[in-house]
Amino acid sequence: MPSHTAILSRRRILAVMAALAAGGIARISTSPPVLGTEQLLPPNAIETVDGAFFPIDGGLSGFYVRDAPAGPMFWSLYDAAGGHAWYGPPISRVWSDANNWYQLFACALFSQPRVGGAARLAPIVDLIVTGPPVSRSFSNATKLEFDGWPQYSQLTAVDSTISAFITANSALQVGAARSRPRTFAGKVRNLFANLGLERAGGSVRLGVLGQRYRAYFQGQPSRLPTAAVAPEEFALSDEASGISDDLPGTDKGIDPGFGCTLASEQGVAAGIDHMNRLGLWWAREQFIWSGMDAYSDAALPTIATDRNFRVSREVIGLLQFTPAYAGGGVSEPAKFNPPNGLELPAADSSNHFGRFVRGVVESRRPLDGGSTPSASGLNSISRWIPANEPDICRPRMPGYAWGGEPHKRWVDRTDGSGPAAANEIDDAERERLLYRLVQVAYDAMIAADPGARLIFPSLSVVDRSCDNTPRQMQFWDGWVSFLAAQTDREALVANNFSFHDMSLTLHKEPERVYEMAANYRAALDSLSETVGEPDPLAGSRRVIAMEMGLQDDPGLGAYFDDTDVAHFIIQAIANALVGGADEVALHKLVNFPLSQASGKGARVAVRYMSHVTRQHPQRAKRPDIGGERAANAYAGPVRIDLPGPGFITSVFYNRKRAPIDLTLTFATDEATSADAIHLSDHIGNEQTLSLGSHDLTLAAPRQTFNAYGKNWAWIGGGTHVVRYSDAITLTTDPQIPDTVTYQRIPAT
Repeated sequence: MPSHTAILSRRRILAVMAALAAGGIARISTSPPVLGTEQLLPPNAIETVDGAFFPIDGGLSGFYVRDAPAGPMFWSLYDAAGGHAWYGPPISRVWSDANNWYQLFACALFSQPRVGGAARLAPIVDLIVTGPPVSRSFSNATKLEFDGWPQYSQLTAVDSTISAFITANSALQVGAARSRPRTFAGKVRNLFANLGLERAGGSVRLGVLGQRYRAYFQGQPSRLPTAAVAPEEFALSDEASGISDDLPGTDKGIDPGFGCTLASEQGVAAGIDHMNRLGLWWAREQFIWSGMDAYSDAALPTIATDRNFRVSREVIGLLQFTPAYAGGGVSEPAKFNPPNGLELPAADSSNHFGRFVRGVVESRRPLDGGSTPSASGLNSISRWIPANEPDICRPRMPGYAWGGEPHKRWVDRTDGSGPAAANEIDDAERERLLYRLVQVAYDAMIAADPGARLIFPSLSVVDRSCDNTPRQMQFWDGWVSFLAAQTDREALVANNFSFHDMSLTLHKEPERVYEMAANYRAALDSLSETVGEPDPLAGSRRVIAMEMGLQDDPGLGAYFDDTDVAHFIIQAIANALVGGADEVALHKLVNFPLSQASGKGARVAVRYMSHVTRQHPQRAKRPDIGGERAANAYAGPVRIDLPGPGFITSVFYNRKRAPIDLTLTFATDEATSADAIHLSDHIGNEQTLSLGSHDLTLAAPRQTFNAYGKNWAWIGGGTHVVRYSDAITLTTDPQIPDTVTYQRIPAT
């Protein structure tokens, strides 16, 4: 495995191919000048911490461009000038002679002195002409007269458009002119010492002299050694670079139950490094179906946010939005329409969603049970979500993604801001179509990959105008009723009730996270009873808190900063796990930078709660508070205990509007000394404790606000986490009770 870490960096370009010309020639507009702008990489390029890797034919063989310590700085030169858009992909490795390093690109040759001096464009034309003949059939005088390129000549002139382009882009390093202009196949071509330029219509672009050099002049006695064109193999680094295993517990390494959404937004270099440092195993990435003009296997990579995000971690695929050809569109709310053809069997060619799911799942099916890559050479994906937050019911609400024609009429009439008429809202039909969508997705997915798992569309804690049922689980309860009403009972069981796992979007206070995780855990565990058939996956269905994040609520005057997020994420993850969640995800990864308190808090949460045993019978929350009332009706300390193999993690925070002093006492009956006790605050300031008593002050909540005549604290204060051997008993003074009576906290 190579020593570098294979990670993508900053670019996420979803329309790269439109900016690149066929045949490896990059088109460059003459107006305005673009030299030095951020480059557009092709969709299969893999950025690394020191450059990028360019696969050949979609595989994992190809060539690197990189900055090498004590070697050539070719990536910096390549990247600064627009990279692929100017020079095309690398078509060789780095090689050297006694004086210089070299690397060949589709359009140019790079060089850098081995002792001192910067990377630059090499005079490829002069090198070809002045070098020894390649064979008797190619003399020096005719080497550059092929495929319409003008002959190297002492008589020179420059086409006026090309000359204007060079003037506007003086950093291009073209070198001196080496030919007269020549017209060939509608193009005007000029040779310069370092490269060739051609004008086609109003555009000027670099010619493919590098490709011609390789094709015609490869091998001795030319200046391109045969070994230089042997492809390199790309390998993914699987090392977590920031989460240590020094805490008590027998299980080590990354806990696969921790993930994030949209790691690709940061690119590979930042994305994978960020995941590693936080100890995250998977990322949910999106497939924007509405970006397709018509179904095409070839177009599938272009709608995926993970195209450049080649990872040795798991990717979960979220399918989003309906294209125009299936009854939707790119605009809102058209893209939220349920697709046409849902009532047809999933395998019917007129069931657009079924066709799309079969294609995209097949394209990402793991090879021979492996994890990376898939048959397409891209990230393999075994878990799919067919929609997101369908229970958000009004088009102008954040996160709205599932509508239909009634909603379109409402938006057309009122812009979605006024009341809806009776014929403009049909929530029952929205629910029914969503349930049918899940059925179609399951059938199509299993047909393409029998080993794949379908995650039910992520449900959220929505506004009461969308769900005023007591539990606020209207879409889920409707789904269970839908399953119970299926007439083909044998197929219902054979198809695993048309789903595998459950996902939640939880941008709410930690006690609501606890409430909803517990409710959905109980709902999954009772499927046999509610559906009326034995659940074929009983005991193996997962609750996934797919989006964990803290959002402002300007309507209530609730505003939060990154320190609030640090407290929240520790409390929310602890509440999710004690409530019965199996996996949790940070939303979005970019919202948790390690340089800020939010990222430091996320790192504490993952480090201290990795490998807790899901559904452990001794997990506990004291007091057992949950729901939205807790933010306004309980004032006191909270303790959450999460056991794991050989350890216990306890999380403490304070809901009282004033600091609370606690004494923590650690004791053990074992004769031998126990493992060290590790205590951390919300941003990772750690202490190593010994057995005995230790005083701890839990600060008051940082942010409170008044609404409805009450004082609210959505997030507790004074968050601390402690991890210790399960041979140790932890008690507190004062003792935290198991239950409490809620008391209304009046507005201040």
